[in-house]
Amino acid sequence: MLEEILTASRARDGDALAELYDEHAVWLAPEGTLRGREAAVAAHAAIASDAVGWSAPQQNGARAALRWSGASGARGAIVVEIRRGRVIFAASA
Repeated sequence: MLEEILTASRARDGDALAELYDEHAVWLAPEGTLRGREAAVAAHAAIASDAVGWSAPQQNGARAALRWSGASGARGAIVVEIRRGRVIFAASA
């Protein structure tokens, strides 16, 4: 599942990302809590659009960190929780 997320992120494929997020997904971001698949995928896609590199995921059970780097030297991570084959929770840092 994590490789599918990274593949969709690298390809900047919003449709593929949408298939991986639960319809009731919650995304925590500095600007506040986003709810629902559409909002979570939009947040993920915005990060993916600026990312030029993705590291191998770091996983602990149902949770994982997806680290990215940008062309300007920016770095960050998307932390996800996966249940029943879908991302139910994500947070950006």
